[in-house]
Amino acid sequence: MSEIAKYTEVVTATKTAIKADNEVGNKWVKAGESVSAYFTTQKALEEVKAQFIADAILPALDKKHSEALGKDLPRKGSKEFNDKCSTDANYSDKWEVANQAKKDARSTCDTYFKRVLKYAFPPEKKESNKKTFAEKITALIEEGGKIKECDFDLVKVMGFLVQAEKVTKIKI
Repeated sequence: MSEIAKYTEVVTATKTAIKADNEVGNKWVKAGESVSAYFTTQKALEEVKAQFIADAILPALDKKHSEALGKDLPRKGSKEFNDKCSTDANYSDKWEVANQAKKDARSTCDTYFKRVLKYAFPPEKKESNKKTFAEKITALIEEGGKIKECDFDLVKVMGFLVQAEKVTKIKI
């Protein structure tokens, strides 16, 4: 295979991956719009989280997750658990595997639910109310001017603040 053919293959594979990624992203956006139009608030969706996961998320996942969640396991250390352990030497290990599969399934469902929430109700972009360093120094100078009595050399401190303010306003 020539270098050109190899490079063409690399370019084609990259383009295909990017297109597929964009299509997936667009599907999440559309799903988010649909969910937000129906539920209108994040709280409304969170109130029916379990039902939404059962109806929309779990059926779309790998079958192993629904099978894991469908298995009834006795509580570890319960009479039923201890009885099964006494009849089957490997039951404790089997129980651990099944319990971990349930945890994995719950975690996967929760991850997808959070992703749906993120697309349906994106966090609001808040304008930053943070003051710049220069603004903070200016505010300190203004406050320092209001001080009547203090137990430190106010003139010296104010001098340093004024110098710092001048330095912060110099454009490099």
